[in-house]
Amino acid sequence: MALSTTEEQTAAPPRVVMEAGIDPLWKMAAYVSLGGAALWAFLLFRWMTFSAFSWTPLGAELALTNWPPVLPYVIYGGLFAADLVVGVGLLRGMKWARVTGLVTAVLAILLAFTYFALLREFWGATVILALALFKLLLLTRQVGWSLAYPAAFWLGIFFITPMIIVFIVSLGERTRLGTVAYPPFELNNIGIYFNDYIRFFSRISGEFIYLRIFARSVWIAILNTIICLVVGYPFAYWIARQPKQYRGMLIFLVMIPFWTNFLVRTYAWILILRDSGPINNFWTITLHQQALMLADNSAFFTWLAEVTSRKLPLLFNQPAVMMGLFYGFLPFMILPLYSNLEQLDWNLLEAAADLGANARQSFLRILLPLSMPGIVAGSVIVFIPSLGAYVTPDLMGGAKVSLLGNLLQQQFMTVRNWPFGSAIGFIMMAIMLAATLVYFRTLAKNQQMT
Repeated sequence: MALSTTEEQTAAPPRVVMEAGIDPLWKMAAYVSLGGAALWAFLLFRWMTFSAFSWTPLGAELALTNWPPVLPYVIYGGLFAADLVVGVGLLRGMKWARVTGLVTAVLAILLAFTYFALLREFWGATVILALALFKLLLLTRQVGWSLAYPAAFWLGIFFITPMIIVFIVSLGERTRLGTVAYPPFELNNIGIYFNDYIRFFSRISGEFIYLRIFARSVWIAILNTIICLVVGYPFAYWIARQPKQYRGMLIFLVMIPFWTNFLVRTYAWILILRDSGPINNFWTITLHQQALMLADNSAFFTWLAEVTSRKLPLLFNQPAVMMGLFYGFLPFMILPLYSNLEQLDWNLLEAAADLGANARQSFLRILLPLSMPGIVAGSVIVFIPSLGAYVTPDLMGGAKVSLLGNLLQQQFMTVRNWPFGSAIGFIMMAIMLAATLVYFRTLAKNQQMT
């Protein structure tokens, strides 16, 4: 029996109307605005209670003392009210709050730059800029940038901005007082801004002094990377093949040196390798005395007595620098290699052996290609800091082995030639970046071919 239209409507299940909630990005922007309101409220409270609590004045507060007394109340109170209204409005889903939030974010960005330009107060300007940019990204619904914002802001402030400053300084020239000056800008004479870059690749007193230092630094960095790889690969392989319950302890032993400051470890090597250290004491005292006692019995002991009469040159030379770099950066090679080798399927090696492959073929065709990501990661991590090393060449080289790091320190701290030092740093960074990109591209092509 067919139901009537009224009965069909009565029998139909009720329709559920889903209402959209508050946009999560807007909600996050609301919390950021409320956080900014709390910050302005705290600064206003400080200003109102300076005499009662004896606060330590901030840079902005010292500057505001030179202005009319009502100005701090207007600035702090206005910013507090604006952020509070925007935050509450966004939490309630008000559309006008988004537009108001965008306007206040842009004004806060301008305020941050103005504040830094007038007072040169870095941290206060950074906090204002960080909150304003984050709120701007959230309100414009930039999901990807919003998620990556903390890391991106950190890199922008403490990496990209300093590199821009270094490049700008490198375009200047050193004055007689050690300050930085910039020549008048002329299109016909624009090459004068790059004189320090040209100087790095030019002859000084008939020799390429700076290119020789650069070549020495690259050679030592490459050699140290190769030595760390040759020593670290078998060790990482051995750890990866141990029973699982022992691997954690072995990696823990590899990481123990990180618990001690690198400078302290370098001084420890100096104490070991110096002329009055345990190695030279054994060589020139213990071994020399035994050789003298047996010198009448054999020509070998006569020769040994003569050799041990002189101390071994273990310190303040290039081999000492290489030993210090190898000791300092070996764990950085072992850890990426172990992380890669631990994840390998060892059944592939057994399958290769069953198919007739010997140990050499299994290593070259299976183990080496599969462990290449760990080799690349470890090589890059070791090569880049080895190229710019400063502490080890300075202490264990005894100012006799000058590398790029020592050259930079001399230009900035001794000669006070900041433009040339900045140019050297920028050249070093550009060459390392280019070499790293070429290395990764070549590796990617080789992996595609195989």
